[in-house]
Amino acid sequence: MNKTILMSLGVSLITASSSYATTVEFGYTGSAQSFLVPNLVNTIFVEAWGAQGWSGSNSGGLGGFTSGYLSTTSGETLWIYVGGQGAQANGDRVPGGGGFNGGGDGQNNHTTSSTTCCSGGGGGATDVRQILDDLSHRVIVAGGGGGSTNNSGGYGGAGGGLIGGTAGLTASIYPGGEGGSQVAGGDLGGLFGLGGSATPDLIPWNGGGGGGWYGGGTSAAHAGGGGGSSYVGGVNNSYLEQGLWNGDGFLRFTYEISASESIPLPPTIIILLTGLFGLGYQRYKQQK
Repeated sequence: MNKTILMSLGVSLITASSSYATTVEFGYTGSAQSFLVPNLVNTIFVEAWGAQGWSGSNSGGLGGFTSGYLSTTSGETLWIYVGGQGAQANGDRVPGGGGFNGGGDGQNNHTTSSTTCCSGGGGGATDVRQILDDLSHRVIVAGGGGGSTNNSGGYGGAGGGLIGGTAGLTASIYPGGEGGSQVAGGDLGGLFGLGGSATPDLIPWNGGGGGGWYGGGTSAAHAGGGGGSSYVGGVNNSYLEQGLWNGDGFLRFTYEISASESIPLPPTIIILLTGLFGLGYQRYKQQK
């Protein structure tokens, strides 16, 4: 037996295991963002907020909030899409202003900047995907709010929840766009992952629908767009709430990282262990 090996054991360090919480935040960038799951991390707590629809004299729908625990594999790549707030549509009957990640376009009736002119797009959803650019592989979604118009009562529908909010009824008695659900987009034009967009053949002043699991619909005329729905089918212990967030969307990961800390043995213990190992070695030689 090698005496050096035996003696080295006497000065070994005690290794203590611990863990600490780590938080990673993702703001709006207008493009997909990636995250490599760290070693030994098998669960991530996800909090997601969808983006708000465009706001004029009436408020655009606020984005929804969604949270849950996502099961992960060390080394896998997750893709994060943070929704962008809807913007004002520009031009006469020129659809535009939809926020990044599914916000539908709104449409104006005039090119002026007066308070009677304007409408805007829906806010984009915020989500996490396991495959880049694949809507069907979203594991959690926070719906975006619908865009508003400056018509009296033309506020946007709230984003989020299992069913997104319906936009306000205007003074002209035109109904706002409907919210998306878990199985269908809202009227008019809401689709899987996409809010409904105004088209030039519609009567103008249309707010765009919010993005979501299914997007909210745009209005037929003179009213705001509906909010997009949220989704939690890919996470555990989930929570959803409608209409909580203004501005661009946001997302946060929280997870535990294990850490090992080496603690030196006290000198007296090292001396004692060294003597014991030396004695054991001597007895071993005598037996040989």
